[in-house]
Amino acid sequence: MASPEEPISSERLDELVRTKRFSAKKIAIGAFLTFLAVVIIYGLATFGKLSQIVVKNTGRGAPQLRGGGLQGEGDGRINILIMGMGGPGHPGGLLTDTIMVLSVDPVNLKSAFLTIPRDLAVDYPKPLTGAGKINNIHAYGEERKKEISGGGPALMKQIVSGVLDLPIHYFVRVDFRAFEKLVDTVGGVTVNVEKAIYDPLYPAANMIDYEAFSIAAGVQALDGKTALKYARSRETTSDFDRSRRQVQLLLALRDKVLKLNILANPRKLSEVATTLGDHLRTDLSIREFEKFFEIVTKIESKPIVKVLDSSQASPLVSTAGENGAYLLVPKTGDFQEVQRIAHEIFTDPYLALEQAKVEIRNASGSEEVAAEVETLLKSYGYQIARVSSSKDVLGKTQIHDFSNGTKSFTVEFLKKRLAAEVVSPADRTVKRASSADLLVVLGTDYGSRKTKIKLTS
Repeated sequence: MASPEEPISSERLDELVRTKRFSAKKIAIGAFLTFLAVVIIYGLATFGKLSQIVVKNTGRGAPQLRGGGLQGEGDGRINILIMGMGGPGHPGGLLTDTIMVLSVDPVNLKSAFLTIPRDLAVDYPKPLTGAGKINNIHAYGEERKKEISGGGPALMKQIVSGVLDLPIHYFVRVDFRAFEKLVDTVGGVTVNVEKAIYDPLYPAANMIDYEAFSIAAGVQALDGKTALKYARSRETTSDFDRSRRQVQLLLALRDKVLKLNILANPRKLSEVATTLGDHLRTDLSIREFEKFFEIVTKIESKPIVKVLDSSQASPLVSTAGENGAYLLVPKTGDFQEVQRIAHEIFTDPYLALEQAKVEIRNASGSEEVAAEVETLLKSYGYQIARVSSSKDVLGKTQIHDFSNGTKSFTVEFLKKRLAAEVVSPADRTVKRASSADLLVVLGTDYGSRKTKIKLTS
């Protein structure tokens, strides 16, 4: 469904662009992606074809862009799922072999990327049972658009949100053709190839035979076709190396787009809009684009980039699934470690601003609970002042607020995360053993939130 909103006027887009100083050295990758999206919107607005790319958001948008209040932890950031797929003419063209989450902190003006491996095993959504690769989920949703509101993108947002324990507010989806044509439209890109690649099994244009791909180490100028091969090749490297190369290409493309100053070049603008109009979809509305654009163009620091892989330090490990398929699963059997990584790089800005000191008191009757909660909350950005045990056992987890209401975001987030009841103001008969703003008393009702992997045999 097309967005019912009116397009941003050309005058307003001109004003937005003129008031920003775009520098290839300064502008972060999040800003670039939005800059590029605004370029496309600008061009499509000129031709009255905005309905080609903007679809209805079947979930919920970021409160900062829609003017609403925060609904929970993670809503302090703007989280966008970026998907790349083969598209028409490619075998498995609806499979999303590129999956990334771009997260922007609009308060502290920071951004971060987390790449998700296509072979990650997740539970299939109903009515299917069992588990399979995450890159299949989008195709499943697109094939069942009549049953699933929002189709593949909406289903992917739901699954990724569950894996990372974070809200996914929006999506951007592009196909191979868009990437290849965009690189050619800007006259190619330049990258520093860290190590030579030789891939004898790269798919040929007919999608039946193979066409060997090789590239030497060092600084290389790439046209669209070569850049796409550099982004896709994995036979003699890995999916994780490929994810790193894809981020590298985005940065190179950013530099070229900014160097060309496309918004000041009507011919190039028209080419980009025509190129991507049929190959890009997003549920960021036009007004949200405008607000997001204003936020990300203020970001000057480089983004944090984290690639989830199967290294020794990773929470993931490879295994054989049904029919011997290669899968990546959490070493611990659940996604809690993956979620900790996500929260470490996507720190909620309101938690960071409040800097609330939290004391944990274990009254659950289980010795392991306190250490588990301490580790979990620390990784999510909470400031833990003290951890202790109580001789008494409490049934319901409680949060005692000693801050006189000055740590409201932290209280609300803890309430939801721990399914706790809030005592505010704090019960003065309950004493703190530290100068903490909040005292969390863990009861027998506490249970760590785990997303289980159930692999079919």
